Formats: sequence, C-alpha cells, structure tokens
Amino acid sequence: MIAQLLKACCKSLLALVVLLIAASYFHVSTPLDSWTDSLSAVYSKLNASVPVPYEAVTPTPDIIVSKGYPLEIHDVTTEDGYILRLHRIPHGNRSDDDSDGMSPKKVIFLQHGIFATDFVWVTGPTTDALAYVLADQGYDVWLGNSRGNTYSRKHVTLDPDDLPYWDFSWDELGRYDIPASVDYILKRTQQKKLTYVGYSLGCALFFISAVDHPQLNDQIEMMIGLGPTSRVTQLHNIFRFIAPLDTPLQYLLRLFRVTVFLPIDGIAAKMLQLVAYSSRIGTILGQLINFSVFGFSETTNLSLVHVLMGHYPAGGSPKTVSQFFENYNAGGKFTRFNYGAEGNVEHYGTETAPEYNLKLVTAPVYLFYGVTDGVATPEDVSWLSSNLGNHQGSVQVGVNVFSHGDFFMSQNVSELLFKPLLKMLP
Repeated sequence: MIAQLLKACCKSLLALVVLLIAASYFHVSTPLDSWTDSLSAVYSKLNASVPVPYEAVTPTPDIIVSKGYPLEIHDVTTEDGYILRLHRIPHGNRSDDDSDGMSPKKVIFLQHGIFATDFVWVTGPTTDALAYVLADQGYDVWLGNSRGNTYSRKHVTLDPDDLPYWDFSWDELGRYDIPASVDYILKRTQQKKLTYVGYSLGCALFFISAVDHPQLNDQIEMMIGLGPTSRVTQLHNIFRFIAPLDTPLQYLLRLFRVTVFLPIDGIAAKMLQLVAYSSRIGTILGQLINFSVFGFSETTNLSLVHVLMGHYPAGGSPKTVSQFFENYNAGGKFTRFNYGAEGNVEHYGTETAPEYNLKLVTAPVYLFYGVTDGVATPEDVSWLSSNLGNHQGSVQVGVNVFSHGDFFMSQNVSELLFKPLLKMLP
C-alpha cells in the first residue's frame, strides 16, 4: 500500500519537478523572483500556522555559533583553482574544553551529498546533529563543502557567472576537492590520519578520490558511508522517471548555456519554499516532495523539512546531475562522466565511459543503509559492499523504515544511527 502511494506521489509530482528544473534552465527573471517572495510573505500572513524555523533562513556558521559551539572558517584551494570553504568545530561547547584548536584530538571530516551543503550536519537538536554529537564526544570536527555550492563558489581565476567555472562533474569533485580538503586538514591538525564520514554523494566522491589518488587510502583511519551512493541502478524515487530524459536535458543545458544548476536563490528553490512555508497543506506537500526524492519515512522531523527547503538545493553543475542520471542509465556500473561516444574517445580512448575500479579503495570502509532509502537502495549498497577493496561491514539502520533523508532528519537518528556509529569510531 505504501509503495503504491509513493509511486502515485512520484508520478503526480514529476510534472512539478520538471517544471522547476525547466525554470532554472531558463534563468527566470528577477521580477518573478520578487513576485514569489512577495506572494510567500502574503500567504504566510493569511495562514500563519507554519512558523519558519530559524535554521531555515540561517547560514551554517551562524547556526553553529547559535548552538554555543566554537567555529573556525578555513578556505582551501584545489589543484585546479577552486576555493572551498571548510567549517571547523574544534571541540564541544563545554566551557572546560580546550579552545586552542591545536590539541592532538582524533579528527573527523564530514562530507555532504549532491547539491547540498554542510547544513545536513548541524541542523535540528544538538543530540540529533552529527557534528555536535562528535564534537561533544571529543573529536575535532571538520565540515566540507563541494565546489559550486553556497559556500564554495569561488575560483582563483574563473568567474562563477561564466560557463567555464561550471565545467565539472563527480570526477573533478573526487579527484580534486576531497584530496585538497584531507591534505589541508591533516596539515592544519598535524595528524597523520583522519576518519572520513560521507553522506550520499559524499561517499562516491571518497571512492573516486581513493581510486585516483591511492595514497589517500593511507591517510584514512576509517571511512563511514551513510546512505552511500556509487552506482544508482536501483533507484526507488522520482529520479528514475527523469533519468531516461538525460540526453534531451543535456541538450537544453547546452542550448541555453546554463551555469549554476538549482541554486538556493533560484526560482525553483523559491517556489519550493513558497509551497512548504505557506500553510499546513504546504508542509504536507513539502513532505511528499521529500518522500518522492529520499524515500518514505515515519520519523521525519517536520521542522527539518522546512530547514531542508531553506538550504537545499544549494547549487551545482549541470554535469553533476547528468552523471547521476547516467549512472542510473548505465545499468549496474559506477562510471566516469559520459561524454558520448565521440567525447569518450577523446577523453578516455574508448567509446564508453570507464568504470571506477572500487577494488582500489583499500581504506577500511563501513556502510550504513536504510530499507526505504530511495537513493542509496539496499540493492545498490549490497553491490557496493561486494566491490570495495576493504569493506569491513554494513549496518542496516532501523528495521522496516529508514529513508535517505532520515540520516539527518529523523527524530530517532540518535538512537538508530549515532549509537552504533560512535561504537565504531577509533
């Protein structure tokens, strides 16, 4: 019954999602942006039953400080010139904790998923947000932000308003962003190794980095994958209906010279916020959109759905979403970016995009997955575990229901996920 309901929701929401994506392609004008802002304000006053949470309209650094935790901001420049923003929580919020940020604590690096930012680690109650939980356990916590998102939209020479800046895919995110961040953190903390915790695409980026930079494996004490993606052949969400349309979508992207894809200040994001913030009905629709993407959940913190709409999507490159769709279309493979037969010959020397050899990931890897995860499905996680070079174990989170969004939005995340995760950590 639940599966049928989700299928119906996915189909009914498909037209809306395609419309929102199309809006971002066409760069709808600023006057319309102002109109949606005004309409949202008026609608909220007419039905003020949905107060927008503070965290929905607050940047990550301010959220961290508001919870009483120390914050450091670091900028890292990658080998290809992208400037990434790292947020550091060097210790917990206890007054008796050290504050120099240089003590030899165990270091943990948290990397978010596709089109997100590090907000996923710091929103909601401090007991239900992994960054605070780890900091209070005595870890030195670093939060990564991928190139192109809200906090990492700078370059040494390229302008984010121009197409060349956005010419990157998963391949570059893994090849350049992850090694640059890990090297910087280890140098700054004077440590030899760190623990890497990835969520969703943050896991795929680690695997890409470990394959392209074998020495990275020796810098990792442990890798923990939450809702880990690599191949995405068994999608149980709305994207399985959109993925077959990747070729015409890519044609539109090139035709209209799209730069940033789905930024948080774009028309698509504002329309989603308009729906979710306006009324109780809007909240329900926001939750249905959440289910259509992340999978069904019974424990979602509804206030965090509003927070999600305030921070997500945070922008990325068109090639990033294309690679997601192409991995679905590839039929059981985790491949490099697909440039088409002619482009693949030019880039790789073969007509098909090469697969990533996951056996080269030799760092110890632990995976956490949910039964109702619509993105990192149990089938795909099982495939991933059998292909990794040093898979240490997989843990099913919950019993019958735990979605992709539950990794940061479940009211039970502390009990179901954090407790077993903390027992694993060095």
